Amino acid sequence: MPRSKILNKRLHIEVFGRRYALRGEADQDYAQKLAAIVDQKIHEVSQHSEGSPFSKLVVLAAINIADELLQLQEKQKKQDGATEKKTRRIIESIEEEFDDTIPQ
Repeated sequence: MPRSKILNKRLHIEVFGRRYALRGEADQDYAQKLAAIVDQKIHEVSQHSEGSPFSKLVVLAAINIADELLQLQEKQKKQDGATEKKTRRIIESIEEEFDDTIPQ
């Protein structure tokens, strides 16, 4: 699909009672899901920052979302490392079995 057609796809979302029109390649349902996550996070931080301007709430929400993302990335990296280590041990064990069964 040509880039101009992708960028011309209009999406409409609402975050914290404000409506936004976006352009992108995502479908409307996906954009709504993203907006719901942002909206929820802004509502969460607004409970702890009553009276704060919208711009501050948005930054605090973005920092919280970024923190969650980094934590998930670190967890995934650890899981990938553990999986790689287990896989290596299994391969070494199989290789040892084959080495033991081959007559010399």
